[in-house]
Amino acid sequence: MTATSRSNPRANSILDAIRSHPQLPGLAANIGRIVAIADSENESIQELRDVILADVHLTQRILAIANSVGYRLHSGSGVNTISKAIVVIGFEQVKVIALGMMFVDQIPDPERAAAMKGELIRALQASLLAREMSRQLAPDDKEKAGIAALLGNVARLLLVMIDFKRYVEISQRVEAGATEAAASSEVLGMSVEALTKEVLTLWGIPDTLVALSTGAAMPVESKQLRRLGRIVRLAATTAQHLGDPESPERDVLIGEVRKECVADGGVTAEGFDRWMTAADAQLRPVRALFKTAIPGAAAADEGFPEGTVIDTFAPVAGQLNAVGKPANSRELVLSRLQDVTDLIAQGQGLTATLRTALECLHTGFGYTRSILLLREAGTPRIHARLWCGDVTKAQAGRLEIDLGTPGDLFAEAVRRGSDLQIQNARDPKIAARLPPYFAATFPRTASFIVLPIVSGDTPIACILVGRDVPETGPISSEDISLLRAVRGQIILAMKTVR
Repeated sequence: MTATSRSNPRANSILDAIRSHPQLPGLAANIGRIVAIADSENESIQELRDVILADVHLTQRILAIANSVGYRLHSGSGVNTISKAIVVIGFEQVKVIALGMMFVDQIPDPERAAAMKGELIRALQASLLAREMSRQLAPDDKEKAGIAALLGNVARLLLVMIDFKRYVEISQRVEAGATEAAASSEVLGMSVEALTKEVLTLWGIPDTLVALSTGAAMPVESKQLRRLGRIVRLAATTAQHLGDPESPERDVLIGEVRKECVADGGVTAEGFDRWMTAADAQLRPVRALFKTAIPGAAAADEGFPEGTVIDTFAPVAGQLNAVGKPANSRELVLSRLQDVTDLIAQGQGLTATLRTALECLHTGFGYTRSILLLREAGTPRIHARLWCGDVTKAQAGRLEIDLGTPGDLFAEAVRRGSDLQIQNARDPKIAARLPPYFAATFPRTASFIVLPIVSGDTPIACILVGRDVPETGPISSEDISLLRAVRGQIILAMKTVR
């Protein structure tokens, strides 16, 4: 904690509110997980996909963006899975969009929606601009610049969520002519940059990203980091000006940033304008999504006359029921099952096919976590191999079913090939029967289904899906059919795809 925050009661009060806010630990953990995903290798794509799939609202928003006009023209058909969305939108951009969108569901009331929308657009625009400005740099540096520019707006987003009154007071002082630094120091007892640094440090964000996000002294000074710092600052300044109403004054302010970029070297005025155009094009589908995600004024259309684009995109999840299952679950499963069928027909890799099938199951039913366990050759042990949603690699590593263990509920179901549904795992009678390795690894799971996969009479795998809330009733015959259809495709893939 900085000296300012230690000595100022107003600063202490806002920091205490952030620390004690019930929604922030989960938000901070997910932000930390995304920031830690370093590149677009296959394992990292799976990590990013799993973080997104752990949040059903975020999943639907990423799919909606991937199926927006601009991306759909490039993908050629509907995007039904997060894995495909990452490919269509781009790994780095999905990371940035996911980081920003995580704040959308934290809006406490409609009155704050317009402010949240404005700050999110400002953060995302700064991030996309920073990525464009650093396009000629190494991929790792480009990613650092993009994430740092977005994280630089974290304090403002948190103020909208936690202390809207003080957010409004700062905004009013700035509109009256005060600088943001002076206004925030008077209202909060600390600058917005100092609050951002406190929060990012609390969340465990790496020191280099904290410094780039806040303009603080670099932990390790280098010419390259100083250049990244300038890029982040210029991107944030440009995004701030772009948020103002169009006017000659705004054009002058943007022109000053353009001149600074040109003077900094390596760019022409035309190049700067191309950066802004490219960043705006990438942000357009996100703005369009805000029309439904956040109440507010309708954004401009995407340049296509109404009715001229045929809607072939994947269905978006309908209203969720009490346990988180989409109302149009059947439509979602059947739509995404087509991707699995296509992969099998094309002879794509087994891992990609199985992963897509599991994601189809996970998103179609809105599960909290979904896991595919495969039998280790020549042994009675079945290990977690692929997973979706709220599952860490460490948790997956601890999930192992030994078919030879007597009294193990899971082992018994897999041995017999019996589909098993537990509506309420917290019922004392049920809890006493749960395998210790499962109860210890996933203590929040309140309901689950085990679907054995058998070849002949030999168990070779199983699917385990679950939620953190009890089911309200037994599974319907329609849902049983859908679950078994997905399992059938997994069995087909295991037999035919190599």
